Amino acid sequence: MKNKMIFYLKNPRNIAISITGIIFLSCVHHNPVKITRAFYYWKTNFQLSNYEQSRLDGIHCKTLYIRFFDIEWNKAISQPKPVAVNSFKQQIQNGVTYIPVVFITQDVLTKLPVTGIEPFVKNFTNLLSEKCVQAKIQPSEIQIDFDWTEGTKEKYFLLLRLFKKQSFLEGRTLSCTIRLHQVRFKKNSGIPPVDKGLLMCYNTGSLKSSGENNSILDDKTALAYLDNLHSYPLQLDIALPLFNWTLLYDNANRFAGILRDVQESELIESHIFELKGKSLYTVRQDTLWNGFYLKQNETIRYEAADISTLYRLSGFIAANKNNSMPFTLIFYHCDSAVLSKYSNDELEKIYQAFH
Repeated sequence: MKNKMIFYLKNPRNIAISITGIIFLSCVHHNPVKITRAFYYWKTNFQLSNYEQSRLDGIHCKTLYIRFFDIEWNKAISQPKPVAVNSFKQQIQNGVTYIPVVFITQDVLTKLPVTGIEPFVKNFTNLLSEKCVQAKIQPSEIQIDFDWTEGTKEKYFLLLRLFKKQSFLEGRTLSCTIRLHQVRFKKNSGIPPVDKGLLMCYNTGSLKSSGENNSILDDKTALAYLDNLHSYPLQLDIALPLFNWTLLYDNANRFAGILRDVQESELIESHIFELKGKSLYTVRQDTLWNGFYLKQNETIRYEAADISTLYRLSGFIAANKNNSMPFTLIFYHCDSAVLSKYSNDELEKIYQAFH
């Protein structure tokens, strides 16, 4: 039998943050702010299942942010190279807004010289334009996803300015993802030269930290990151997590990877694992389980975005952001297995927390 591989996280959509404070889950305004309901679609082939479509319809979601491709650093040619280019297996629907997202890994702007930024921008703009034509999409917005640092800030901001000047961007909104630490420490992080930002409120802890943590969503000390949210000079959309994963730690409690497609019910029902804490399991013996090679005393941690935590986070953000402006609320991400864990009523309560 072919051995399954442990998936190692390459997408640096991780943020260090936690959240505390008193949350007001419902606040009534005579003129509630307009919220555009959206989902990320992060699969390589765009094809909604009937269930996914029905769930989107059930909450009146008509906007999808679709990952068009990633850009990684190719060591063989010492150049950036598009990977995981999306193939559209389904015709677009009338009345639905499709927004392309381009994800750039940190290696790209760490290794690419300043002189290479302009040709790089032209190359990925051409690919993006071609993919839009193929998919028959005329997007009103383009989003760039990159976790910049002080070391890559200048090159990234140059990239954004050059991208904005491309004829393909004429008449279109340019947005980019923003991590919570980049809002909190905006003086050092800088303000990206875009039309609006997307505040990513997930992957808030460290994958490398073992024990009873939740790296997807931790609500212990958010005030330190979000108390100045209202003063951020860019219009901000909000992204919240609807996903789960299962993390593996070796005998020395070092992060060893992500186990693909493993649900907590499988861990609970198997005699191979012993519950050691909240969603924390120890491997009883060396074994091959579901295609994964596991060793005795290794630790497995199941993580998910708890709905009560999402309510608290939503209320906190609503109390601290400028809610006079319309904004988009994006859930990550559109997937049948993920959506099955949250009811439409639960998602509606999250929307209502912002009114």
